[in-house]
Order: sequence, then C-alpha cells, then structure tokens
Amino acid sequence: MRISLNLPVLCLCLIASIATSSTARATVSVSLELPADSPAIGESFDIRIVADLSEAILGWGLDFDVALPAIAVVTDVQIADPWLAASTSDGDELAGVAFPSSISGSHILLATLTLEALAEGSTDLFIGDDHPTDLTEGFALDPSGFDAVEYTPDVLTIVPEPASIGTLGALLVIAASRHRRHA
Repeated sequence: MRISLNLPVLCLCLIASIATSSTARATVSVSLELPADSPAIGESFDIRIVADLSEAILGWGLDFDVALPAIAVVTDVQIADPWLAASTSDGDELAGVAFPSSISGSHILLATLTLEALAEGSTDLFIGDDHPTDLTEGFALDPSGFDAVEYTPDVLTIVPEPASIGTLGALLVIAASRHRRHA
C-alpha cells in the first residue's frame, strides 16, 4: 500500500533531523542506472535512481534534469518500496520518507523514472538537490541531520528508430549495387 505524505510531514521529518545535528558527513552517494541498450526514438524506458546509504536515512528529496529536454522527457515517477512517496514544493514528486523506521545499505533503490525518447542525440542527465531553500530536497539522517551527498551525473544517448536503421541499410545496399553496375 502506498501512502502519500504531504509537504508539511516531510518538512517536519527534515527539520527534526536538522535540530539534532551539528556536523555533516559524506556518507551518501547517488547515481543513475540507465538501460543497457540505448533507447530508440519513440521508445519509453526506465532510469533507476540508486543510493549507497552508510547512515540510516529518514527521508530524501531530489531534482532530476535532462539537459536537452528535446531529446527525452520524464513521463512518470515511481518512488520505490519501502519509501513512502512525499509531495514536493517543486511538483516533481521525487521524494520519499522512511516510515516507521530509517533505511540504510548499499545500492538502495530510491525511485524509477520512466522517460520517452523524443529525438536522436545525446544529453547529460543530472541528479541533485540544487535548491537550498527547498526543504523537500536533500537527505535527512537519523538522528544526525543532513549529509553531504555525492551525485554522479550520466549521459543518455537516443538512437534512430529501428525502422530508420533498416531503411538506411537498404539504401546503402541499393547505392552499392548501382555503383558496381556503373563500374
């Protein structure tokens, strides 16, 4: 069962975490897992957001950005179990709360993003918490406050539609056969 928590609940968790802390430690590492094969134009595909959490985490909130949105666009955000989805002030709904207890470990799935490939090309993908005034972004530790977090960006490449590749191959074969006839 999914429970959606609103912004005040998430803020309370984060504020309670801040109040008990005086130092920050680098114990959170966040990265993206892209599909093994490059998606083709028109395909939907998933990107997983994973984290190594050496300390117990109460909640998190992130931003995800596609540098060239003409190449790919996010169509769905699914917060992973055991996190509870939380509302965010920026509307991207990319936040989770651990309830009733905190979560730690290696390669913890935070969320899965579904994207649609719109055009051929490559674009940088960024994950982070780049709005310091947004209390729904960052990681709340249990019980020692916010952590310094290391974010690893990635590059997404969209390839032509499979039909386009076949058509291009056929045109090359025809051109080669015509060239041989003329030679």
